[in-house]
Amino acid sequence: MGDSGMSDEPSMFMVEICDRRMQFFYIFAFSLFFLLLTIPYLFVIDPNSALYVVSTLNAVGLGIFALLSGLAIFYCKRNF
Repeated sequence: MGDSGMSDEPSMFMVEICDRRMQFFYIFAFSLFFLLLTIPYLFVIDPNSALYVVSTLNAVGLGIFALLSGLAIFYCKRNF
């Protein structure tokens, strides 16, 4: 019935991301470093404080940055 728009070629978005894979590596390294610094801190501070909430949100945000940039690096290594 026709081409659904899917092809074997990667999208322009992924090509642009892979062209900047070094920047994604820096984001990954930066996020992972600060995540590793933040996680032990969560066991030291009082769980009922506002600082704990802020630190938890920082850890979650850093984890998301590390995960997404790591996935971009992994995708680019496999497909380019």
